[in-house]
Amino acid sequence: MTTHEDSGVWLSLREASQQLGVNTSTLRRWGDEGRVPMRKTLGGHRRFQASAVEQLRPKQETAALVAAPHPTWGVDERELVRQQWHAKLAIHGGAERMRGLGQRLLGLLIQYINRRDDDGRFLLEAGEVGRSYGAGARASDISLHSTVEAFLFFRGAFSQLALPIPGIAQPTDLDAAAALHGRIDRFMDAVLLGLIEGYQAGDV
Repeated sequence: MTTHEDSGVWLSLREASQQLGVNTSTLRRWGDEGRVPMRKTLGGHRRFQASAVEQLRPKQETAALVAAPHPTWGVDERELVRQQWHAKLAIHGGAERMRGLGQRLLGLLIQYINRRDDDGRFLLEAGEVGRSYGAGARASDISLHSTVEAFLFFRGAFSQLALPIPGIAQPTDLDAAAALHGRIDRFMDAVLLGLIEGYQAGDV
């Protein structure tokens, strides 16, 4: 429930998490860590400052880029549907959720690449998306081996996004190209580690 106070507009946990595209447990932790201004009602419910949530949302131009799969993703759709892990996701209704996570991941990747500094916030969020992937795969009864196999299937396609998509600065020499791909590797490594962590969390 949105509330209006003298200090501004405050969003409920569900509203804020939906705007940011993260799960509620992630947003709770961000609030506890002070990454998002948060206060609690007398009843103990979390409220998040709307202006701060807005600043954390992906840029509108980035959202437009990832609204639909890009033709240069390099994913063979016919090969995709033949994958055993993809069939299990479809059976359990997880395919659409994973697609949404993929769009979120692409938006983060574009923003991370376009940063001049090595902003760790995007790597942390990449890990969070990875954890969501891992938890979703575990819930769909997909083995860890197949989950990592699925990640590797898409990793190559994501890496190909570095140059064709408008809005990403083009490397002008070999050193710049190497630096760009190094950033992509760091980003995707964070996703992979998060994915494994999210999957194994089901063992606890």
